[in-house]
Amino acid sequence: MLAINRQGFTMIESILVVSVLGIVAALAGPRISGVLQRRTAVSAADQFVLTHALTRSTALRYGRIAQFHIDATAQSFWVDVDTSANGIGQRATIANIRNVGGNGLQMTSNRALLCFDARGLSSTLGSCESGDAKVIFSDGVVADTVATTILGKVLR
Repeated sequence: MLAINRQGFTMIESILVVSVLGIVAALAGPRISGVLQRRTAVSAADQFVLTHALTRSTALRYGRIAQFHIDATAQSFWVDVDTSANGIGQRATIANIRNVGGNGLQMTSNRALLCFDARGLSSTLGSCESGDAKVIFSDGVVADTVATTILGKVLR
């Protein structure tokens, strides 16, 4: 007598596995959603910290004042510096303008323009504001705050 060796899954086994996966997904869905929502605010704050560090290093690289623009109305921030060889005022944006306004995320700030001198220290020359900034990224449920000291050091 020949034994038939079938490989694979029966329809009932497949339905059972899909049902168990559906139950697990239904139970884990809200928890994963909360984690992803928290990650949006944290990611925007991380981008802010990196751009802050970029401003300081840009000032050191070019040996002149680099400006960190914080536009809470447009929900964006960026770095610019005078890149001309003789410092005649030809300003260029360094990297990309970061816009964090998507996905219901809001940014508020008590400063609009932070500057760093050629030594990487916070500067208040011209229209530059004091280095002690407080920026809050919030989506209405979760918020993340970045604070900087008067010398320009980032606190989280």
